[in-house]
Amino acid sequence: MATAQLKRFRVLVGGYSTSAFGSYLNMVALNLFVYETTGSALATGLFMVVRMASGFVAGLLGGVVAARLPRKAVMITCDLVQAGVLTIFAVVPAGAQSHLLPVVAVALGLLNTTSSVLLRSSVPELVGAEHRLRANGLLVTGRAVAMAIGFATGGILVSTVGYRAAFLVDAGTFVVSATTLAVLALNFSPAAAPEHATGFRARRLATTAALLAAPAVLAIVAIRAVDAFGSASHQVGIPIYATMLQPGSPANFVGNFWAAWAVGLFTAHHLMTRLYHSGRRRDEWAFAVGTAVMSGAFIVAFAGIAQPWVLAVAMVAGLADGFTEITYTTRIQAEPDPARGYFFGLTAMAENASLGVGMFAAAGLLEVWHPFGVAGAMHGLVIVLTLGYLVFAVVRRSRAEDRQSVSSGS
Repeated sequence: MATAQLKRFRVLVGGYSTSAFGSYLNMVALNLFVYETTGSALATGLFMVVRMASGFVAGLLGGVVAARLPRKAVMITCDLVQAGVLTIFAVVPAGAQSHLLPVVAVALGLLNTTSSVLLRSSVPELVGAEHRLRANGLLVTGRAVAMAIGFATGGILVSTVGYRAAFLVDAGTFVVSATTLAVLALNFSPAAAPEHATGFRARRLATTAALLAAPAVLAIVAIRAVDAFGSASHQVGIPIYATMLQPGSPANFVGNFWAAWAVGLFTAHHLMTRLYHSGRRRDEWAFAVGTAVMSGAFIVAFAGIAQPWVLAVAMVAGLADGFTEITYTTRIQAEPDPARGYFFGLTAMAENASLGVGMFAAAGLLEVWHPFGVAGAMHGLVIVLTLGYLVFAVVRRSRAEDRQSVSSGS
Protein backbone atom coordinates (compact mmCIF):
# COMPACT_ATOMS: atom_id res chain seq x y z
CA MET A 1 0.00 0.00 0.00
CA ALA A 2 2.81 2.39 0.91
CA THR A 3 4.50 1.70 -2.43
CA ALA A 4 1.29 2.50 -4.35
CA GLN A 5 0.84 5.69 -2.32
CA LEU A 6 4.38 6.82 -3.11
CA LYS A 7 3.92 6.05 -6.82
CA ARG A 8 0.79 8.17 -6.96
CA PHE A 9 2.52 10.87 -4.97
CA ARG A 10 5.40 10.94 -7.48
CA VAL A 11 2.85 11.55 -10.24
CA LEU A 12 1.35 14.33 -8.10
CA VAL A 13 4.83 15.81 -7.70
CA GLY A 14 5.14 15.77 -11.48
CA GLY A 15 1.99 17.87 -11.85
CA TYR A 16 3.04 20.15 -8.99
CA SER A 17 6.48 20.59 -10.55
CA THR A 18 4.93 21.48 -13.90
CA SER A 19 2.93 24.33 -12.37
CA ALA A 20 5.99 25.33 -10.32
CA PHE A 21 7.99 25.52 -13.56
CA GLY A 22 5.43 27.95 -14.93
CA SER A 23 5.45 29.98 -11.73
CA TYR A 24 9.22 30.40 -11.72
CA LEU A 25 9.25 31.22 -15.41
CA ASN A 26 6.61 33.79 -14.56
CA MET A 27 8.71 35.26 -11.74
CA VAL A 28 11.33 36.18 -14.32
CA ALA A 29 8.77 37.45 -16.83
CA LEU A 30 6.25 39.13 -14.55
CA ASN A 31 8.67 40.93 -12.23
CA LEU A 32 10.69 42.24 -15.15
CA PHE A 33 7.46 43.18 -16.96
CA VAL A 34 6.32 45.27 -14.01
CA TYR A 35 9.71 46.97 -13.66
CA GLU A 36 10.03 47.69 -17.39
CA THR A 37 6.43 48.91 -17.63
CA THR A 38 6.63 51.25 -14.62
CA GLY A 39 10.37 52.00 -14.51
CA SER A 40 10.10 52.16 -10.72
CA ALA A 41 11.56 49.95 -8.01
CA LEU A 42 8.81 51.21 -5.70
CA ALA A 43 6.07 50.11 -8.10
CA THR A 44 7.74 46.70 -8.49
CA GLY A 45 7.83 46.32 -4.74
CA LEU A 46 4.20 47.40 -4.37
CA PHE A 47 3.12 44.78 -6.90
CA MET A 48 4.90 42.14 -4.81
CA VAL A 49 3.36 43.54 -1.63
CA VAL A 50 -0.15 43.09 -3.08
CA ARG A 51 0.73 39.53 -3.98
CA MET A 52 2.08 38.85 -0.50
CA ALA A 53 -0.91 40.49 1.17
CA SER A 54 -3.16 38.12 -0.77
CA GLY A 55 -1.02 35.24 0.44
CA PHE A 56 -1.50 36.50 3.99
CA VAL A 57 -5.27 36.31 3.57
CA ALA A 58 -4.91 32.79 2.17
CA GLY A 59 -2.85 31.79 5.21
CA LEU A 60 -5.48 33.28 7.50
CA LEU A 61 -8.15 31.11 5.91
CA GLY A 62 -5.97 28.15 4.93
CA GLY A 63 -6.56 26.13 8.08
CA VAL A 64 -10.33 26.57 7.78
CA VAL A 65 -10.23 25.50 4.13
CA ALA A 66 -8.09 22.46 4.96
CA ALA A 67 -10.43 21.39 7.77
CA ARG A 68 -13.82 22.08 6.22
CA LEU A 69 -13.60 21.84 2.41
CA PRO A 70 -12.58 18.99 0.06
CA ARG A 71 -8.89 19.66 -0.46
CA LYS A 72 -8.58 18.04 -3.87
CA ALA A 73 -11.46 20.03 -5.36
CA VAL A 74 -10.14 23.29 -3.91
CA MET A 75 -6.64 22.67 -5.31
CA ILE A 76 -8.03 21.91 -8.78
CA THR A 77 -10.11 25.10 -8.65
CA CYS A 78 -7.06 27.14 -7.62
CA ASP A 79 -5.08 25.82 -10.60
CA LEU A 80 -7.86 26.46 -13.12
CA VAL A 81 -8.57 29.99 -11.91
CA GLN A 82 -4.88 30.91 -12.09
CA ALA A 83 -4.75 29.50 -15.62
CA GLY A 84 -7.75 31.61 -16.60
CA VAL A 85 -6.38 34.82 -15.10
CA LEU A 86 -2.99 34.41 -16.78
CA THR A 87 -4.59 33.61 -20.13
CA ILE A 88 -6.73 36.75 -20.01
CA PHE A 89 -3.71 38.82 -18.94
CA ALA A 90 -1.69 37.47 -21.87
CA VAL A 91 -4.26 38.17 -24.59
CA VAL A 92 -5.67 41.59 -23.61
CA PRO A 93 -4.29 44.72 -25.34
CA ALA A 94 -1.10 46.22 -23.93
CA GLY A 95 -2.91 49.22 -22.47
CA ALA A 96 -5.21 47.00 -20.42
CA GLN A 97 -2.44 44.83 -19.01
CA SER A 98 -1.26 47.48 -16.56
CA HIS A 99 -4.80 47.76 -15.18
CA LEU A 100 -4.97 43.99 -14.69
CA LEU A 101 -1.72 43.78 -12.70
CA PRO A 102 -3.50 44.07 -9.30
CA VAL A 103 -5.88 41.26 -10.34
CA VAL A 104 -2.95 39.04 -11.33
CA ALA A 105 -1.15 39.80 -8.07
CA VAL A 106 -4.20 38.96 -5.95
CA ALA A 107 -5.04 35.77 -7.86
CA LEU A 108 -1.52 34.36 -7.79
CA GLY A 109 -0.89 35.27 -4.15
CA LEU A 110 -4.23 34.02 -2.85
CA LEU A 111 -4.49 30.79 -4.82
CA ASN A 112 -0.84 29.73 -4.74
CA THR A 113 -0.71 30.01 -0.97
CA THR A 114 -3.99 28.16 -0.55
CA SER A 115 -2.73 25.26 -2.67
CA SER A 116 0.56 25.19 -0.76
CA VAL A 117 -1.17 24.99 2.64
CA LEU A 118 -3.47 22.20 1.45
CA LEU A 119 -0.70 20.15 -0.13
CA ARG A 120 1.74 20.41 2.76
CA SER A 121 -0.88 19.62 5.38
CA SER A 122 -2.05 16.57 3.38
CA VAL A 123 1.34 14.85 2.93
CA PRO A 124 0.97 12.45 5.92
CA GLU A 125 -2.39 11.26 4.56
CA LEU A 126 -1.09 10.98 1.01
CA VAL A 127 2.02 8.87 1.76
CA GLY A 128 1.80 7.84 5.41
CA ALA A 129 3.45 9.56 8.37
CA GLU A 130 6.57 7.39 8.11
CA HIS A 131 7.29 8.64 4.56
CA ARG A 132 7.01 12.36 5.29
CA LEU A 133 10.72 13.05 4.88
CA ARG A 134 10.89 11.26 1.52
CA ALA A 135 7.74 13.00 0.28
CA ASN A 136 8.99 16.43 1.34
CA GLY A 137 12.30 15.68 -0.33
CA LEU A 138 10.46 14.80 -3.54
CA LEU A 139 8.52 18.07 -3.39
CA VAL A 140 11.69 20.09 -2.83
CA THR A 141 13.50 18.18 -5.58
CA GLY A 142 10.60 18.71 -7.98
CA ARG A 143 10.55 22.39 -7.11
CA ALA A 144 14.32 22.59 -7.69
CA VAL A 145 14.09 21.01 -11.14
CA ALA A 146 11.13 23.23 -12.01
CA MET A 147 13.00 26.28 -10.78
CA ALA A 148 16.16 25.48 -12.71
CA ILE A 149 14.26 24.95 -15.96
CA GLY A 150 11.81 27.79 -15.36
CA PHE A 151 14.41 30.41 -14.54
CA ALA A 152 16.78 29.21 -17.26
CA THR A 153 14.09 29.35 -19.94
CA GLY A 154 12.38 32.47 -18.60
CA GLY A 155 15.05 34.78 -19.94
CA ILE A 156 15.14 32.94 -23.26
CA LEU A 157 11.37 33.10 -23.74
CA VAL A 158 11.15 36.77 -22.84
CA SER A 159 14.08 37.63 -25.12
CA THR A 160 12.87 35.59 -28.11
CA VAL A 161 9.06 35.53 -28.11
CA GLY A 162 8.12 38.13 -25.52
CA TYR A 163 6.13 38.37 -22.31
CA ARG A 164 2.78 37.21 -23.66
CA ALA A 165 4.13 33.80 -24.65
CA ALA A 166 5.66 33.36 -21.19
CA PHE A 167 2.32 34.12 -19.52
CA LEU A 168 0.50 31.64 -21.79
CA VAL A 169 3.04 28.91 -21.03
CA ASP A 170 2.49 29.55 -17.33
CA ALA A 171 -1.28 29.26 -17.78
CA GLY A 172 -0.81 25.92 -19.54
CA THR A 173 1.24 24.51 -16.67
CA PHE A 174 -1.62 25.15 -14.24
CA VAL A 175 -3.96 23.24 -16.55
CA VAL A 176 -1.54 20.29 -16.46
CA SER A 177 -1.44 20.43 -12.66
CA ALA A 178 -5.24 20.53 -12.39
CA THR A 179 -5.56 17.58 -14.79
CA THR A 180 -3.07 15.54 -12.76
CA LEU A 181 -5.03 16.17 -9.58
CA ALA A 182 -8.30 15.30 -11.29
CA VAL A 183 -7.21 11.90 -12.65
CA LEU A 184 -5.24 10.64 -9.64
CA ALA A 185 -6.89 8.60 -6.88
CA LEU A 186 -5.46 10.66 -4.03
CA ASN A 187 -6.19 9.91 -0.37
CA PHE A 188 -6.64 13.44 0.94
CA SER A 189 -8.01 13.56 4.47
CA PRO A 190 -11.77 14.18 4.43
CA ALA A 191 -13.11 17.59 5.35
CA ALA A 192 -14.80 17.91 8.70
CA ALA A 193 -18.59 17.87 8.64
CA PRO A 194 -19.94 21.42 8.87
CA GLU A 195 -22.17 20.61 11.81
CA HIS A 196 -19.20 19.49 13.88
CA ALA A 197 -16.96 22.39 12.92
CA THR A 198 -16.35 24.96 15.63
CA GLY A 199 -16.31 28.68 14.99
CA PHE A 200 -13.45 30.38 13.22
CA ARG A 201 -12.38 32.39 16.26
CA ALA A 202 -12.46 29.36 18.56
CA ARG A 203 -10.34 27.37 16.11
CA ARG A 204 -7.88 30.22 15.77
CA LEU A 205 -7.54 30.61 19.54
CA ALA A 206 -7.11 26.86 19.99
CA THR A 207 -4.44 26.74 17.30
CA THR A 208 -2.58 29.71 18.80
CA ALA A 209 -2.64 28.02 22.21
CA ALA A 210 -1.29 24.81 20.67
CA LEU A 211 1.44 26.78 18.93
CA LEU A 212 2.48 28.45 22.17
CA ALA A 213 2.56 25.02 23.82
CA ALA A 214 4.96 23.72 21.16
CA PRO A 215 8.12 25.87 21.51
CA ALA A 216 9.98 24.05 18.71
CA VAL A 217 7.17 24.79 16.25
CA LEU A 218 6.86 28.35 17.52
CA ALA A 219 10.59 28.89 17.01
CA ILE A 220 10.43 27.63 13.43
CA VAL A 221 7.42 29.85 12.64
CA ALA A 222 9.19 32.91 14.11
CA ILE A 223 12.41 32.22 12.21
CA ARG A 224 10.40 31.66 9.04
CA ALA A 225 8.83 35.10 9.46
CA VAL A 226 12.20 36.80 10.05
CA ASP A 227 13.67 35.03 7.04
CA ALA A 228 10.77 36.20 4.84
CA PHE A 229 11.46 39.82 5.83
CA GLY A 230 15.10 39.55 4.81
CA SER A 231 14.26 37.68 1.62
CA ALA A 232 12.33 40.70 0.38
CA SER A 233 15.64 42.47 -0.25
CA HIS A 234 16.70 39.97 -2.91
CA GLN A 235 13.20 39.36 -4.29
CA VAL A 236 12.91 43.05 -5.14
CA GLY A 237 16.62 43.67 -5.63
CA ILE A 238 17.61 40.97 -8.12
CA PRO A 239 15.69 42.37 -11.13
CA ILE A 240 17.11 45.82 -10.37
CA TYR A 241 20.65 44.48 -9.83
CA ALA A 242 20.37 42.50 -13.09
CA THR A 243 19.33 45.64 -14.96
CA MET A 244 22.35 47.49 -13.54
CA LEU A 245 24.80 44.74 -14.51
CA GLN A 246 23.31 43.64 -17.85
CA PRO A 247 21.00 46.40 -19.12
CA GLY A 248 20.74 44.70 -22.51
CA SER A 249 19.63 41.30 -21.16
CA PRO A 250 18.64 41.44 -17.48
CA ALA A 251 16.34 38.42 -17.87
CA ASN A 252 19.34 36.21 -18.67
CA PHE A 253 21.12 37.22 -15.47
CA VAL A 254 17.98 36.67 -13.39
CA GLY A 255 17.40 33.28 -15.00
CA ASN A 256 20.98 32.12 -14.48
CA PHE A 257 21.00 33.29 -10.88
CA TRP A 258 17.85 31.40 -9.93
CA ALA A 259 18.85 28.34 -11.95
CA ALA A 260 22.08 28.12 -9.92
CA TRP A 261 20.04 28.59 -6.76
CA ALA A 262 17.83 25.69 -7.84
CA VAL A 263 20.86 23.41 -8.24
CA GLY A 264 21.64 23.98 -4.57
CA LEU A 265 18.01 23.37 -3.68
CA PHE A 266 18.12 20.05 -5.57
CA THR A 267 21.15 18.93 -3.53
CA ALA A 268 19.46 19.64 -0.19
CA HIS A 269 17.27 16.50 -0.26
CA HIS A 270 20.29 14.19 -0.28
CA LEU A 271 21.92 16.09 2.57
CA MET A 272 18.78 16.00 4.68
CA THR A 273 18.31 12.27 4.10
CA ARG A 274 21.81 11.59 5.41
CA LEU A 275 21.32 13.78 8.48
CA TYR A 276 17.96 12.28 9.38
CA HIS A 277 19.17 8.73 8.92
CA SER A 278 22.15 9.48 11.16
CA GLY A 279 19.72 10.41 13.94
CA ARG A 280 21.00 13.98 14.32
CA ARG A 281 17.70 15.81 14.79
CA ARG A 282 17.54 19.36 16.09
CA ASP A 283 14.91 20.77 13.77
CA GLU A 284 14.70 24.32 15.04
CA TRP A 285 18.50 24.55 15.44
CA ALA A 286 19.08 23.31 11.91
CA PHE A 287 16.49 25.76 10.66
CA ALA A 288 18.24 28.67 12.37
CA VAL A 289 21.67 27.74 11.01
CA GLY A 290 20.32 27.20 7.50
CA THR A 291 18.54 30.55 7.58
CA ALA A 292 21.69 32.38 8.65
CA VAL A 293 23.78 30.69 5.94
CA MET A 294 21.20 31.53 3.29
CA SER A 295 21.08 35.20 4.33
CA GLY A 296 24.87 35.44 4.34
CA ALA A 297 25.02 33.99 0.84
CA PHE A 298 22.52 36.52 -0.51
CA ILE A 299 24.51 39.40 0.95
CA VAL A 300 27.65 38.17 -0.83
CA ALA A 301 25.71 37.75 -4.10
CA PHE A 302 25.12 41.52 -4.26
CA ALA A 303 28.71 42.43 -3.40
CA GLY A 304 29.81 43.04 -6.99
CA ILE A 305 31.79 39.80 -7.38
CA ALA A 306 32.36 38.14 -10.75
CA GLN A 307 29.36 36.34 -12.21
CA PRO A 308 30.80 32.79 -11.85
CA TRP A 309 31.19 33.44 -8.11
CA VAL A 310 27.70 34.92 -7.96
CA LEU A 311 26.34 31.65 -9.34
CA ALA A 312 28.38 29.63 -6.82
CA VAL A 313 27.03 31.74 -3.97
CA ALA A 314 23.50 31.33 -5.34
CA MET A 315 23.98 27.55 -5.17
CA VAL A 316 24.94 27.83 -1.49
CA ALA A 317 21.83 29.92 -0.85
CA GLY A 318 19.68 27.31 -2.59
CA LEU A 319 21.22 24.47 -0.59
CA ALA A 320 20.49 26.28 2.67
CA ASP A 321 16.95 27.09 1.55
CA GLY A 322 16.18 23.47 0.65
CA PHE A 323 17.64 22.36 3.97
CA THR A 324 15.38 24.69 5.92
CA GLU A 325 12.32 23.93 3.75
CA ILE A 326 12.49 20.17 4.39
CA THR A 327 13.19 20.69 8.10
CA TYR A 328 10.25 23.05 8.46
CA THR A 329 7.67 20.99 6.61
CA THR A 330 8.66 17.66 8.16
CA ARG A 331 8.47 19.09 11.68
CA ILE A 332 5.08 20.75 11.21
CA GLN A 333 3.69 17.60 9.60
CA ALA A 334 4.43 15.72 12.82
CA GLU A 335 1.52 17.59 14.39
CA PRO A 336 -1.97 15.99 14.25
CA ASP A 337 -4.64 17.01 11.76
CA PRO A 338 -6.51 19.44 11.70
CA ALA A 339 -4.09 21.46 13.85
CA ARG A 340 -1.43 20.78 11.21
CA GLY A 341 -3.40 22.70 8.61
CA TYR A 342 -3.79 25.65 10.96
CA PHE A 343 -0.06 25.64 11.73
CA PHE A 344 0.76 25.77 8.02
CA GLY A 345 -1.83 28.52 7.61
CA LEU A 346 -0.35 30.54 10.46
CA THR A 347 3.13 30.08 9.04
CA ALA A 348 1.91 31.27 5.64
CA MET A 349 0.39 34.32 7.33
CA ALA A 350 3.67 35.10 9.10
CA GLU A 351 5.70 34.61 5.92
CA ASN A 352 3.49 36.72 3.72
CA ALA A 353 3.06 39.50 6.27
CA SER A 354 6.83 39.70 6.86
CA LEU A 355 7.62 39.44 3.17
CA GLY A 356 5.05 42.12 2.36
CA VAL A 357 6.48 44.52 4.95
CA GLY A 358 9.99 43.64 3.81
CA MET A 359 9.18 44.29 0.16
CA PHE A 360 7.68 47.66 0.98
CA ALA A 361 10.84 48.53 2.96
CA ALA A 362 13.18 47.13 0.31
CA ALA A 363 11.40 48.95 -2.51
CA GLY A 364 11.75 52.26 -0.70
CA LEU A 365 15.40 51.65 0.23
CA LEU A 366 16.30 50.63 -3.31
CA GLU A 367 15.21 54.04 -4.53
CA VAL A 368 18.17 55.55 -2.66
CA TRP A 369 20.56 52.66 -1.84
CA HIS A 370 22.54 50.17 -3.89
CA PRO A 371 21.10 46.60 -3.75
CA PHE A 372 24.16 45.45 -1.79
CA GLY A 373 23.42 47.91 1.01
CA VAL A 374 19.76 46.89 1.16
CA ALA A 375 20.61 43.17 1.22
CA GLY A 376 23.31 43.74 3.82
CA ALA A 377 20.95 45.61 6.13
CA MET A 378 17.93 43.33 5.83
CA HIS A 379 19.67 39.96 5.62
CA GLY A 380 22.12 41.14 8.27
CA LEU A 381 19.19 41.61 10.64
CA VAL A 382 18.11 38.03 9.88
CA ILE A 383 21.58 36.69 10.69
CA VAL A 384 21.75 38.58 13.99
CA LEU A 385 18.30 37.42 15.13
CA THR A 386 18.67 33.77 14.08
CA LEU A 387 22.13 33.38 15.58
CA GLY A 388 20.87 35.11 18.72
CA TYR A 389 18.09 32.53 18.95
CA LEU A 390 20.60 29.73 18.38
CA VAL A 391 22.81 30.94 21.24
CA PHE A 392 19.75 31.19 23.47
CA ALA A 393 18.64 27.66 22.54
CA VAL A 394 22.10 26.17 23.18
CA VAL A 395 22.39 27.90 26.55
CA ARG A 396 18.88 26.81 27.52
CA ARG A 397 19.59 23.20 26.57
CA SER A 398 22.91 23.24 28.41
CA ARG A 399 21.25 24.51 31.58
CA ALA A 400 18.51 21.89 31.29
CA GLU A 401 21.12 19.14 30.95
CA ASP A 402 23.02 20.53 33.96
CA ARG A 403 19.83 20.47 36.05
CA GLN A 404 19.12 16.92 34.92
CA SER A 405 22.66 15.86 35.87
CA VAL A 406 22.34 17.42 39.30
CA SER A 407 18.96 15.76 39.79
CA SER A 408 20.33 12.37 38.70
CA GLY A 409 23.36 12.75 40.94
CA SER A 410 21.26 13.51 43.97
